Amino acid sequence: MNETEQMLKKLGLKTMFDVSDEEMPALVEEYNIFMNHVRALEAIDTSNVEPLAFPYEIETIFLREDVADHLISREDALKNAKSTKDHQIKVPKVVT
Repeated sequence: MNETEQMLKKLGLKTMFDVSDEEMPALVEEYNIFMNHVRALEAIDTSNVEPLAFPYEIETIFLREDVADHLISREDALKNAKSTKDHQIKVPKVVT
């Protein structure tokens, strides 16, 4: 068993995957493909590139303006609540 196979076997055990000897060649091949992609990404010069929180800017033009056109009173909003306290809906405690 070579070094890559030992590393993948150890990683499989850490993540609770039992990699059989029959599955190992396919896993090594996938690992090598993945590492080739990583090497290609590492070769890109990003020294003068600002980090982004999102890979591209999205211009949001599909959202409408939030205009309140139908308002109800607090009493109407609370009238169907099973239990209220201090003008709020009282709900059962969910965290113990």
